[in-house]
Amino acid sequence: MPLELERLVGDVKWAKAHRFPARELRAMLRRLVAEAPEGSEERRFARVELATMLLESEPWLAARMASDALRCRPDEQTYSLLGIAHTLLGHYRSAMRAHRRALELGPSSAEHEHNLGHLLDVAFNRPLSALPHLRRAFRGMPDEPEVASSLAHALVRLGRIDEAERLLTNAFVGDRERARTTVAGWLSNSSA
Repeated sequence: MPLELERLVGDVKWAKAHRFPARELRAMLRRLVAEAPEGSEERRFARVELATMLLESEPWLAARMASDALRCRPDEQTYSLLGIAHTLLGHYRSAMRAHRRALELGPSSAEHEHNLGHLLDVAFNRPLSALPHLRRAFRGMPDEPEVASSLAHALVRLGRIDEAERLLTNAFVGDRERARTTVAGWLSNSSA
C-alpha cells in the first residue's frame, strides 16, 4: 500500500477511535474513496464505513456504497447493511435478498436472523415464516428487548397472545402492564 494511502487509512481509524465529528469523518472517508484504487481493500473499507454513517440520513447513498463494497469482496456485515438500507428505502424484496445472503454467509448470526424475521413479519405480512428466524434470534440474543419485541409481535399476529405477553413481561423486566399495553396496541393496529 502506498504511504499516502496508508496514512489516510490510519487517519480514519484514529479519527473513529477518537470520535471525531461525523462531518469530519465523512470528509476523510470520501477522500479515501476518491484516492484508493478501485477494487482495493482500502476503498472497500471506506465505502463500508461511509455506508454505515449514511444509513439513517441517506439510505440510497448507503445502499450504493454497500453495493460497491460487495463487488470488491462479499461479506455478511455488508450484506446486512445493504438489507437495512433497502428496508429504509422501502425496497423490501431487495432487502430480503440481502438479509438472506447475510444469513447464508453468517448462519449463526442472531442479528441476521432478527433482520430477516422482522422483515418477513412486518413488510411481507408473513409472521409464520418469520417465527423460526425470530426464535433463533431470540435464542442468540435473549436479553435484547428489540428482538423479544419482534418475536412477540409475530406471536400476536399468529393469535398467540398469552405467549407474547409472557415474553414481553420478561423483556420489560417484569412490567406486565407495559407488556399488556404493548400487545393491546398491536391488536388495535390493523397492521399488527
